[in-house]
Amino acid sequence: MANTNNENESKKRIIEGLEIIVDEAKSAAKSAIRKAGADSIGETLKESVESVLAAREKVVMVRLNKESLIRIDELVESQLVKSRSEGAAFLIGEGIQRRHGLFDRIAQKVENIRKAKEELHNLLAQDESLDNLDTHNSKNS
Repeated sequence: MANTNNENESKKRIIEGLEIIVDEAKSAAKSAIRKAGADSIGETLKESVESVLAAREKVVMVRLNKESLIRIDELVESQLVKSRSEGAAFLIGEGIQRRHGLFDRIAQKVENIRKAKEELHNLLAQDESLDNLDTHNSKNS
């Protein structure tokens, strides 16, 4: 039962994250329209999509809710992207770019966690070394 609750919470967080990304992509599109004007919006968005997709090299499988899939399919149908994969990559990239401040703070916290884990590992290794030394000294006495 606890595992099912964890899965549901995980799915809920994923859905919320994707909704944020979709909303931010909508905002980016509206901003591009305001900046570029209706005539050049297609090229402006295509340039944005191409720059986000240029460095894709990792594969991630993701489950989407219906609304997110509809938005990705709209990107494909509008020919701003060639596939759902490109659409998802574009939306994720835009979301990360728009929330870079948040991700910078998260990265700092993750680095702090890594350092704390390393300190704990070193502490345990040192403690085990002392235990081994005490055992060795006891046998020699």
